[in-house]
Amino acid sequence: MQIDKFTKPGDHPLASDIKELIYAKWRTAPRSLQVELGPSEIGEPCPRKLAQKVMREPAINEGDPLPSIVGTAAHAWMEAAIAEANQRLGRQRFIPEMEIEIIPGIPGHCDCFDVDTGTVIDWKFSGQTKMTDVKKNGPGQQYRVQAHLYGKGYKRLGYDVREVAIVFFPRGGMLSGMHIWSEPFDESIADAALERYYQIIELCDKLEVEKYPERYQLIPMVMGHSCTFCDYFLPGPDTGKGCPGWTKEEDLPNAA
Repeated sequence: MQIDKFTKPGDHPLASDIKELIYAKWRTAPRSLQVELGPSEIGEPCPRKLAQKVMREPAINEGDPLPSIVGTAAHAWMEAAIAEANQRLGRQRFIPEMEIEIIPGIPGHCDCFDVDTGTVIDWKFSGQTKMTDVKKNGPGQQYRVQAHLYGKGYKRLGYDVREVAIVFFPRGGMLSGMHIWSEPFDESIADAALERYYQIIELCDKLEVEKYPERYQLIPMVMGHSCTFCDYFLPGPDTGKGCPGWTKEEDLPNAA
């Protein structure tokens, strides 16, 4: 079979086979199979999405696995770099990724903890749009809550947690574009997020959404630039199956 060198990538006869082997591997990855909510999801700003996550509703949109694959590989590389750094120092300054318990029943995997500075560190490998946004507006509620939840977990282990930090690496850029956001550790931020999480669980129970899924309509959604990337995004009328997301500016609360 002769392949035209100018064939469009999507039209190449190998394209579907390569995509399928990637999706098959991704679908069986530990994070893809995770059913319990962790720190990365508890801070989700959209109540409806959080409710559907809590109730383990099956995703409507499978999403593109490539950013997650790249991020997983980069996290493994950073873990190896941490081990080598500790070896050079002759002591464990940086604790690499390990499972910690935020509170009983809610585990999490924190990327790194710097014992010398008492800093929780989370790695993020982001696209250019996200990099521009975090430099201008900060990490957003979900990432911020995640960092403080990790801080709470390390505090439970007896560590002196003083700061939380998120290190953003440009996925398609250079190391010189790295951006670090940080702030003092505040356990009340973690506690407020956990309280909200339990309120969502209670609301789902009261609404009996498992029996009446159309009642998801009663749980508010919030605007976000990532609505179309949500696991539950389903354009069209709001029937409670999935979520139509915010699609028009005039539909937003308090719109002029």
